[in-house]
Amino acid sequence: MRSTSRSSHSTLAAEAIAGPHGFGGQSAPSHSAPALPHARVLRERDASSLPVAPAHAQDVAAQAEVRHRRNRRGRTRQVALVAGDAVAVGLPAAVFVAAQWPSALRLPLIPLLVAAIFGATMHLYGLYPRHPRYITTSTLNEIPKIFHATLLAAILSGLVLRGLGAPHLGSLLGLMMASGIVVLPTVRIATRHALTGALGAERVLFIGTGSVTPAALRSLLLRRDIEVVDHLPVPATWQGEGDAWQLDPDGALARTVSDERVDRILLSTRDLRATTVAEFLAWSRVWHVSLTVLPEHFDVVGVGATIDQVDGATVVSLQPPALSGTAQLMKRAMDVAGAGLGLVVLSPLMLAVAIAVRLDSPGGALFRQERVGRAGRSFTLVKFRSMVRDADELTEQLMARSHDPNWLQIEDDPRVTRVGRFIRKSSLDELPQLWNVLVGDMSLVGPRPLSVRDDARVRGWERGRLGLTPGLTGLWQVLGRKTVPFEEMVKLDHLYVSNWSLWGDIKLLLQTLPAVIAARGAR
Repeated sequence: MRSTSRSSHSTLAAEAIAGPHGFGGQSAPSHSAPALPHARVLRERDASSLPVAPAHAQDVAAQAEVRHRRNRRGRTRQVALVAGDAVAVGLPAAVFVAAQWPSALRLPLIPLLVAAIFGATMHLYGLYPRHPRYITTSTLNEIPKIFHATLLAAILSGLVLRGLGAPHLGSLLGLMMASGIVVLPTVRIATRHALTGALGAERVLFIGTGSVTPAALRSLLLRRDIEVVDHLPVPATWQGEGDAWQLDPDGALARTVSDERVDRILLSTRDLRATTVAEFLAWSRVWHVSLTVLPEHFDVVGVGATIDQVDGATVVSLQPPALSGTAQLMKRAMDVAGAGLGLVVLSPLMLAVAIAVRLDSPGGALFRQERVGRAGRSFTLVKFRSMVRDADELTEQLMARSHDPNWLQIEDDPRVTRVGRFIRKSSLDELPQLWNVLVGDMSLVGPRPLSVRDDARVRGWERGRLGLTPGLTGLWQVLGRKTVPFEEMVKLDHLYVSNWSLWGDIKLLLQTLPAVIAARGAR
């Protein structure tokens, strides 16, 4: 599957979530090949027939080639990020100094000092890794670290510049803070975009099956900086003398990594022996590829887990989700400010949409429906009407054609009007929900507000998704709205509630705009 195209990726994702016969199904046997187009299958032969695989010269040469390629990419990435950051903070400082402190001797010194201090501080915060540490590395995820590094660098720069007798020090420090918080992330985004175009996306190889694999695949296929090159079952292993196990004795996995220029392996832990992860880690070090593990039983835990060691045993601590009073106040303040501003700014557009809806088909401009909110309390959700008046009466008839048995998911829904199709695709039908946010029934970001009928399907631990107020947007919106299967949507909501943070809400708001523009998952 060399150079998999983005269009074929859509097919890949569709096959991944198709059902029990795809690799997302629970009933698929562990040795079966995933139901993906063109997926390469590693044959698992009788362990007794597998020979010991010595380190052949061609293996050593292939390992050296992989190492050289990855190091070259890593150095290029480091240099580009350092140079971009230096320009982002050094150039504004140079312009300021030239205007406020025109000294031929000190003019070039100040910007260079500022850039050097910022660069050293960013390095201390781990913002210049040779290889991406996380599979989801992005500038958006780095902003908290960038903010802290900028604050520290500005303080250090102020101390140095005070020693040099720089005038207008307060204004200069303010400029540096603005450069670090606004200009630097913008330059980083542009730099990473250029690096992806020049070096290509990070090439990821999926290994193994598991319940979380389809969700991970769907998320990664939305990213421009990642290319999924293949999906393989766990390779064969061979037991040597004593209890020693050898991974990939026939060299098929090694050939895939070399031929497909793999940068990272994404390994599902389903059906693995206790030592297989350690074997993969040792193998990945030899072959100079990154290793990311998909823990089969931790897919509803998220980033809120804390990993620790107890006398050599790895333990994972999980805290019950709970928002402090301060956190709730901050979240509510952001909701009121955002919804109030949105209603004022977007009121002319909302009036135009209301008129278009009324002119297009009989019925009112607004659609009201009872939804289930925080702690199971119901409320009336308001949207622009995008369907014919008797749409609810037709729902049961159409369920037989639904792609998802849990809720209605069909192509070309006959209930949707002409204007309705447009406002759904552009998400304009959601705008009246800003009023729900303003009065406190909803939040800007949160779990999906389910109808009473759909909420009845959510049971057990899944009810934890009701721990926060439902949102206008959320993980389900960013990842594809109704193209996300019902069960996965419930899991995403549970993850959101369990790992809530204010910065997480801000990130989801920033990610919603590209998702809406791309009409991701719109029906």
